[in-house]
Amino acid sequence: MLPIRAAARLAALSLGLALVAGPALAQPKPNVVVMGEDADEDAVPRGNRIFQRVIAELSETMNLRGYNVYDETAVAMGFTQPNRVRRRDAELIEVARAVSNPPLDVVAVFQIYASASKSAYSDIVRPEVRIPGRLLNVRTGQSLGSFEVAGVQLPPLPQGCDRECLLERVGAEAKVIAGDVAAALTAKLDGVVAPRRGAEPGAGAAPGAGAAVAAAPGAEACSGLPTAYVVRMTGFSAQEVQAAEEYMAAFRCYEHHRPVRAGASAAEYWYETRSDSARLGRNLRLMLEHMSAPGQVQFSGNTFVLSRVATR
Repeated sequence: MLPIRAAARLAALSLGLALVAGPALAQPKPNVVVMGEDADEDAVPRGNRIFQRVIAELSETMNLRGYNVYDETAVAMGFTQPNRVRRRDAELIEVARAVSNPPLDVVAVFQIYASASKSAYSDIVRPEVRIPGRLLNVRTGQSLGSFEVAGVQLPPLPQGCDRECLLERVGAEAKVIAGDVAAALTAKLDGVVAPRRGAEPGAGAAPGAGAAVAAAPGAEACSGLPTAYVVRMTGFSAQEVQAAEEYMAAFRCYEHHRPVRAGASAAEYWYETRSDSARLGRNLRLMLEHMSAPGQVQFSGNTFVLSRVATR
C-alpha cells in the first residue's frame, strides 16, 4: 500500500492531467474600475468637467484594449453616495471590495493636478497638468504598476481666457495626457496578465506531476491576473490536510502558497494562482472527490472554506 504522500502525488498527477486534457479554456480579462482620488485639496475634484473628461478617456482606452471596464457609479450606487467628493484611497479600495456583482479585480486610481502659470518675462499664461495613475489588485492590495505624465509644455492660453475658457482648454489637454497615462497603465496590466505556462517544472507542483502536466498534449498557457485566495480547511485530519496541500500544489496555473495557520484539525493557506475563482472552486471540489473525503466548499470574497462532513 502506498504511503499517503506518494498516493497524494499520484492522485494529484491524475487530477492535473484531467484538468488539461480537454479543450483550452481562455482566462477572462480582469474586471477593472477606474476611480479618482481627490482627497488632496489641490487635486481636481470629482464632478468637475476636467475630471469627467479624464475618467472617460482612461475608461475608454482600457476598454479598447480588451479589459472589462465598469462604471463606479453604476456598480456601487446601491450602497454608496454617488456624489461624494474628496475621497481618500482607503475609501476607494473599500468601495471596490464591496462590489460583488460583478466582482472587481483591478482598480485604476488616478489624480489630476491642473494649474496655470504666467511667464516671468511676458504676459503669456500656460496651463500645467499632471496626472499620476496606479493599478491595485482589489483582493490583495498588491501594486500592479504606476505611471505619471508631467512636465509637458502645453500651448499658452488665449488672452482674456475666462473660467469657461480655462476649463475647456485645460480639459482638452488633460484628456490627451490621460490617454498617455491609460496606454501606459494598460501596458503594465498586459504584462501582469501575460500568458504563462501552467504547472511548469519547479513551479511548486509535486515532483513528477509538473513535468507531466506541462508536457500534456493541448496544455495551454496560463493567462490571467495573479490572484491570491485564502483556503481554509476545517475538520480534516493531519493526513488529509497534507494530501490536500499536495493536490493544491499540482493544480493548473498554481503560483505559490504559504501556510497561515495550522492545527490538529484545521489549516489555513494563502494560495496564489492565475486561475479564476470558478476553476479553483471546481478543482477543490474534485480534490475532495479524489480524496474520498465528504465535504463542502463555500466561497465568499476571496476565501474558500472547505468543511469536512463527518460520517459514521
